[in-house]
Amino acid sequence: MSQKHQTHDDWIILPGTTIGGEVGTFSVDFTIRNRNTGQSRDLNGLVDTGASYTIIPMHILDELGIEHDETELFSLADGSVQELDIGWADMVLEGRTRPVYVVFGTSREKILLGAMALEAFALAADAKNHRLIRAELTI
Repeated sequence: MSQKHQTHDDWIILPGTTIGGEVGTFSVDFTIRNRNTGQSRDLNGLVDTGASYTIIPMHILDELGIEHDETELFSLADGSVQELDIGWADMVLEGRTRPVYVVFGTSREKILLGAMALEAFALAADAKNHRLIRAELTI
């Protein structure tokens, strides 16, 4: 069955992108869940397609028992570089569940929903209307 692609001014909307405004301008509710135990927590995070990864404070991820799989160097918005842990978690967003990488942030960092998570869900950020929209998957 053929469906019309969602476009904006004849452009294809790709997952993890922003249309209609600047990144980081609205928040969404989602659930983060330990992939092994099912333990979960409902969160609200700022949509930030300028960030690749989703970042959640370490104490929340540790409470859920999410494993620290690797450590990577990250450039932060303030220009600093930090070594932070990453791990796999399940995210529930708009009624669907996908595995995503999460960064173990410090308690002072905001919860950010990054572009890779949006890509996993085939979503883009509509900053003008403060919502997530379906995007077109490409191969």
